[in-house]
This record gives sequence, C-alpha cells and structure tokens, in this order.
Amino acid sequence: MRILIAGLGGLGAEVARLAAREGHDVLGLRRSAAAAPPGVALLRGDVTDPGSLNLPPEVDVVIYCVAAGARGEAAYREAYPNGLANVLDAIKASGSDGARVLFISSTGVYGDAGGGWVDESTEPRPLAFTGRAMLAAEEVLRGGPFTGISLRLGGIYGPGRTFLPDAIRSGRPFSTATLEHWTNRIHRDDAARAILHLAAGADHPPVLNVVDPHPTRRSEVLTWLATQLAAELVVSTEAPVPPGGGARPRSGDRRVSSRRLASTGFEFQYPSFREGYRELLGGDPGAHHSP
Repeated sequence: MRILIAGLGGLGAEVARLAAREGHDVLGLRRSAAAAPPGVALLRGDVTDPGSLNLPPEVDVVIYCVAAGARGEAAYREAYPNGLANVLDAIKASGSDGARVLFISSTGVYGDAGGGWVDESTEPRPLAFTGRAMLAAEEVLRGGPFTGISLRLGGIYGPGRTFLPDAIRSGRPFSTATLEHWTNRIHRDDAARAILHLAAGADHPPVLNVVDPHPTRRSEVLTWLATQLAAELVVSTEAPVPPGGGARPRSGDRRVSSRRLASTGFEFQYPSFREGYRELLGGDPGAHHSP
C-alpha cells in the first residue's frame, strides 16, 4: 500500500515509522528539509501553498496530520480547512482518484456536554476557534471527491508530550475551575497504531473517536501524577495564562466514547492514563510507583 502522510510531527512521524516497518511504501510531506523516519521518502511542500504541492500518482491512502504554524485563528484555518482543501486538489491533480483520506481531527469539535457522554452521533458544537477549524476541515473532506474518515483524537500524551508531569514538577498551578472536568486522552503510540489500523482496514464510518476507553476527571489524573512524582500538586483559583500569552481557548466537560473504534477490532496498548504515564515515568529517578 502506498501511503502519503502530510505532516511529520511527533504523531505523523510515528505513523510513518510504523507504516514503513510494516512494509508499506511511505511518503512523508513536510515544509522543512528535516530528515524523515527510516524507510520514508521525504517530499517537500507546504499545505498552505498550493504551488508547492507536486504529489506523486498512485497513492492509496492519504493521512492529513499537520500542525498549525501558530496558535491564532487565522493560522488554524490555513492549516486545517484551507490546507486540507489544497492537498485534496493536489491528490486529484496527481491522478490518485481512488485514494482514501484520513483527516486527524479533534474531540474539541464536540464542545461542552456538562460531563455527559458524547459519541460520533453527537452534534458538534465547538466552543473555541481550534475546534471550529477542525470541524470546517471535516466538512471539506466530507464534501470532497474522496472517500474519507475524520478521526477525532483526544489529548495526546507520550514521548515528547509530557506537559502534565513537567507542569507538576515545576510547581505550575492548575485552575480549580476545571479540576473536576472529565478529560479524554490517547497515548501517542496507540494513536499512531489506530490511525494505521484504520488506514489499512476495510471500509469504516466517516467519523471515529480515537481516545482511550477510560475518561478520567482531571483531578484524579493530576493527583495520581503528583503521587508518582512525589511532588506537591499546586492549585489556584486564577485561570492560567497559556504559553505565549493570550486567551486560553475554552474547553468543554465531556466523556468521549471510543466504542466505535473498539468495534473495528482495535486493541489499546494503554487503555488508561495509568498504563501510559507509568511507562513514560519509568525512567524518571524522581518518580516512584505505587502497586
């Protein structure tokens, strides 16, 4: 199978590495000349610049896994709905009419459910520009000429994504306003495995949630991590300021179901945050592990 992965960040590079290891013909599209994973052919191109997208023919699967170049609303629209539209046009122009497209979206499209469950049948009501841009890209895919799947990922953690442990170690305060909100996450390795599983499998529904099967309240995750790290959990009634300043995008309180993903035969290596973080913290001399 010939797979084109648009975006070779942490997640895209891991998908590319796994696909190459399984013997697929893998092409990786990125802006920079940084090396691609072993066995992956590098294509230079910018999804926001249609003139730079000269894609090869006979591509079977396209995985759109880019990251926005900046945090603002304009950058998100350029990277997601506009960038995806540019890539779809380039695929069409290359002659790969039968390609299937997987768009890496976000559970942020759901908005707030007051702590209730949401699944793929729930009407999206994004609260922030990030979720609105993702939803607009899903609509581009749905209205395009290719068979497509939008994969709505939860918060990714794992190698290179250690925000919560790092914040706890540094004494960064967590807002009490969201401590009891439900959180939905996916280990990077499970996310990559799920994407490749769905790329290589039979026909699937047009939307799938990619989260582990155990939503957990934020307070439980933070308390468990602080115990593992033998660190104090600092909380504050003040809303935190995001890195780089500016307003923090609103997030919703919801539990996201992954039953549809499980029905495809996918099995999680890290079914909850405990398994994933326990392995991630395994080499940390400051961490200890409870039974």
